[in-house]
Amino acid sequence: MMFTIKTPNNKYSGVTEGVAFADGVGKTEDENVRNVLVNDYGYEDVTKEDKKSKSGKKD
Repeated sequence: MMFTIKTPNNKYSGVTEGVAFADGVGKTEDENVRNVLVNDYGYEDVTKEDKKSKSGKKD
């Protein structure tokens, strides 16, 4: 799964924990890195999972 991470600074462009950020947004497939960015750095996980939730619904 690809995680989309947003920094508190919308203008941040650089590399944190191996993830390249541009304009405050970066992507990673590594859940451990995602957890470090969110829990230790205070970044926000803005990953959208709407495709998965729709496929699991039953009428």
